[in-house]
Amino acid sequence: MALSESRTLYARGTQCVVHSFVGDQSSHLLVVENKSVLIDCHLQQLAGQIRSLGLPQPTAILHTHVQPEHCREGDSFASAKIFVPRGTAELAGDVAGYRARIQTKWDNPADWPRTMGREAYGIAGCVTHRPPEMPLAVSGEISPGEVLAVGPMQLRAVALPGHGLCALGYVLETAVEPREVLALFSGDLLRDGPCLVNMYDLETTYGGTAVHELPSLLRIAAALDAPVFFPATGPVLPHGPGSAIELAGRIEEFLDSLRWSSGQFSPASAPATPPFSLGRYARIQRGVYQITNFGNCIVLIDDLGRGLMVDPGPCDFENSRRVEAFHADLDLLEKDGGLKSIERLLITHFHGDHYDMTQQVLRRYPRCRVAAWDLVAQVIESPDDFPYACKLPWYNLGLDRVQVDDVTHVGKPYFWNDIRIDTEHLPGHSEAHAAYVLIFNGSRLAITGDSIQSRGDADGLNYILCNESVPEENSGCIAAYKAISRHAIDLNVGGHGSHFRDCAAQYAESLRRMRHALPFLRNLFPHGDLRAAFHRPWFPDLRERRVTTDPA
Repeated sequence: MALSESRTLYARGTQCVVHSFVGDQSSHLLVVENKSVLIDCHLQQLAGQIRSLGLPQPTAILHTHVQPEHCREGDSFASAKIFVPRGTAELAGDVAGYRARIQTKWDNPADWPRTMGREAYGIAGCVTHRPPEMPLAVSGEISPGEVLAVGPMQLRAVALPGHGLCALGYVLETAVEPREVLALFSGDLLRDGPCLVNMYDLETTYGGTAVHELPSLLRIAAALDAPVFFPATGPVLPHGPGSAIELAGRIEEFLDSLRWSSGQFSPASAPATPPFSLGRYARIQRGVYQITNFGNCIVLIDDLGRGLMVDPGPCDFENSRRVEAFHADLDLLEKDGGLKSIERLLITHFHGDHYDMTQQVLRRYPRCRVAAWDLVAQVIESPDDFPYACKLPWYNLGLDRVQVDDVTHVGKPYFWNDIRIDTEHLPGHSEAHAAYVLIFNGSRLAITGDSIQSRGDADGLNYILCNESVPEENSGCIAAYKAISRHAIDLNVGGHGSHFRDCAAQYAESLRRMRHALPFLRNLFPHGDLRAAFHRPWFPDLRERRVTTDPA
């Protein structure tokens, strides 16, 4: 990697030079009085490049954050001490410790409202933080406020917890009062454009990101009065504070766009009287029962007592007697709802809270068959092959996988007795997600899992990053709504007790809202490339594994 540029910075009769090596990522060598410090290292060959330029080898390497693309020095700088942000030494250099902590199970269900699945190196069993390709010999961790002296200059660590919760920046300033700030080594807080580096590294919890906090963080960085920003990705930002403020404004425009509505839609009013209930189940239409405890079970019972259950997951993991409660529900459906047997199980997606009671159903109704769309079937049969969050093994229930009897396909009808069921791919909540559409007791139902779980209001441009779904016109949540809009749906039955009517109007408004926000989202990333922004490069592209039409 050739030297990209050298920039001389002056303060009170002294000077320092920052040599920037810029490729897909960036590294910066700060030279003061023939001594040097390296900030980040995106290339192991950098040691030889520095030597060939006659520049002093660094005595220290400071990392703004720990990611493979920024920590590639390995052992190439023999005399340099390596420092990483507080809380990242294990990730940077302890291979055994890292591997032990990514083997996660959900040990305490009561933790979910508090943690939303956040783990040391991932989210709900999905690994989202990777160590360097070659472990680093870490000399120490740096906390915000710590100072490293470099001749008449100093580097002061400041917290920039956007692109990773532990991320730091380093303020280059004079060592004596009154301080004069020369530059900020800003990590991946922003890059040229000004843009965000990506979206996936901003993920903080299941469905949560640091995006809402970034405008204030960018303004804090701008207020440091460092005229130049040296980022960890892309070229130098010669007007760093202005770039940070401009990006903060772009993010706020995007956040404002999520609150937009067309004025053409009003959610339908809730029913005046509560629906007929059987224990935890509400009858939302003749023969259609939905669990009411924020769980996912939906049961259709025809006039002969034959049953179809979708997503057998009551979502009550804190209940020590949840199996007994599940069977008590079925007892009531049999006693007062006319159910004789569950003949089919349909699964919309692979999250454990949507099918963890499958074996209980199969034990109670041995002739029942399990059906799922192609990619969903692949994941629930072989969960170890897919880098997803909230897979069944993570739930720690003693059940890791489920065998699928019938694989459904987009474009080919599947039948339960004489009832035709059409499968639609419904990304947005996850790439591996399906909807099932059928006419039952005179109404066309769409059973949409968690991709559409509205209770009547329109959706916006939502995303859950660790589940690998890219919001674009022909993928993600927009693709899901386009797919379901092709059907004249009377009743949309979603996950977690959600359902609504007036479906065509809700679908149309949701698409309007998503398409309104999409340009503002694109404006946050280089070239508007949302696939690069959302798709973790080490994840497989699961679009290649799904079957969208019947292979026959």
